[in-house]
Amino acid sequence: MESENLSELSLSLFNTIPDPFLVISEDGIYLEVFGGTERTLYDDAHTLKGRNLFDFLEPEFARFFMDKITETLKGNTLNCFEYELQTEQVDLPDKNGPGGLQWFEARMYPLPSPYKGYRAVTAMLINISERKILHQRLNDLSYLDPLTAIANRRFFLERITEELQRYLINRVSVHVLLCDIDHFKNINDNHGHLAGDYVLKEFTSIAKSVFSVSHTIARFGGDEFVISVVGLTTEQVMQRCEQLRQSVQDHPFVYENQTMNIQVCIGVSEVSSYDTDISKLIGRADKALYLAKETGRNKVIFLK
Repeated sequence: MESENLSELSLSLFNTIPDPFLVISEDGIYLEVFGGTERTLYDDAHTLKGRNLFDFLEPEFARFFMDKITETLKGNTLNCFEYELQTEQVDLPDKNGPGGLQWFEARMYPLPSPYKGYRAVTAMLINISERKILHQRLNDLSYLDPLTAIANRRFFLERITEELQRYLINRVSVHVLLCDIDHFKNINDNHGHLAGDYVLKEFTSIAKSVFSVSHTIARFGGDEFVISVVGLTTEQVMQRCEQLRQSVQDHPFVYENQTMNIQVCIGVSEVSSYDTDISKLIGRADKALYLAKETGRNKVIFLK
């Protein structure tokens, strides 16, 4: 039985997806085009419905995409891949998205039964250009902390400035977290500086396990780390912070057969329309961190 009847509600939901969701036949025909509503990331591709890949893509790239469709149908499993595309390589009647070189991640999956008489795949396309640019910048050693191999203070300050500007335009939530290892000087004094380095690297690993790659984790200096979180509510951010605090407390820090009990303080702030520059945002997080230290340590405090 062909899976071609979509309810009005399903269509409405599909079309609100910010990323494009496609149904493409084994011959390269765009059978359905859903979503892709975020114009800062995508051109409007709905006019491509019913057209073949070779009608609007350069032949070399159309063949690349056809190979991926064939590969997905043959393997009968999820097929994830990345590709880069110049927007000029796509023949669209109305280009209203970003220009220049864009990077995408495709998640292609075979449909279990024919759709409109065709063997077909679904394809979710995600613009990852910003992530690629961030990775390229981090490959520049001037943006990298050599001990922990994460972003350094310079990178973070540039990054949070960009995020603040986007907030002022799109009002997407931005939170800043300042994290400080409790009594870090005692660790260095009692166990040595190499033990201190070990703790910093272990903390980095824990933080990366709690926060996703879309969040920026940086070493701000000494035993202080800073994290920017975009797109989550304050409640969600506080849950992540508590998870980080608890994970650090429960983690077995063992260096040269010496066990250390490590705890962390976290100060949290959220960007507001009054934040004309990043100093106010970071300043509130720093004040929250100070309060966490002064009121017993090993805690998370949020300041608006």
